[in-house]
Amino acid sequence: MLNRRIGTEIGTAILFLVASLIGLVMALELESVSPTNPSQNTSAGFGYVIYFIVAVILMSVVILYISKKKKLGILRIVFVISMVFVIYIVSSLLYALLPITYPEYYFLSFGTPVLFLYLLLFRQNWIVINIAGILTAAGLAAIWGVDLGLYAAIVLMIAFAVYDYIAVYKTKHMLDIARATTSSNMPLFFIVPENLNFEMKDADIDRPSDGEEENRRGAIMIGFGDIAIPNVMVISSYLYGGTISFFALPLIGGIVAMFILFSFIKRPAPGLPFLNTGVLIGFSIAILLRFIH
Repeated sequence: MLNRRIGTEIGTAILFLVASLIGLVMALELESVSPTNPSQNTSAGFGYVIYFIVAVILMSVVILYISKKKKLGILRIVFVISMVFVIYIVSSLLYALLPITYPEYYFLSFGTPVLFLYLLLFRQNWIVINIAGILTAAGLAAIWGVDLGLYAAIVLMIAFAVYDYIAVYKTKHMLDIARATTSSNMPLFFIVPENLNFEMKDADIDRPSDGEEENRRGAIMIGFGDIAIPNVMVISSYLYGGTISFFALPLIGGIVAMFILFSFIKRPAPGLPFLNTGVLIGFSIAILLRFIH
């Protein structure tokens, strides 16, 4: 059981790392095609923070309302289409970096999101969800990391960490959302199973991972936002500092915080207070090292 748990924790850290790397490549491409440097637009960045927070709260209300009306199937389709749109942006930017002709570029750019639309709606499994989740998280992290800028990204990290804590431990509506979306096969979570035979029907956020065979969760489940939002800071940090330490140290901080979260929390818990704190500590170390040198 211990080896299986270590394997799933390492697998989750790899998801975080891959999303960071893809997000960074996208962010650099976005900045290269931008006529100005949006990462330095502080006032616009703070405006985006307010917009994102309000959007998340409204989305939570909508999901809870629709779940009570037993209409989550419709919301699932809308959410998948939104994911596919982000995947289209990601694939368009990444394929632009490849030495391919325009017919091939357009075929891949449009074919990739269409493929994921089909898979997420009709052939959904944990592998498809994780790949789609990485592309979505990387895309959001890159777009937000470029648009927000450093100071707004810091505010975003703090605000979402507080919101996540309140939503899980105080109002507990995030747990209701997780249960509703999991039961309706809405792709909102990365799923890292203990074995490759894991089936979606086994996904359950309420099963404790306490080592007992009959109670084992069988997989680590972590929200897309728990990967995307910390990576906003990872990318903003690099765009601000411009050196590998400003990317690597926040990234390492987030991964270390992830392992701490998995080691000490044995029940459904808010991830952002841990992950965002780890990323911010890593960024602070990068700043300190710059001043020392």
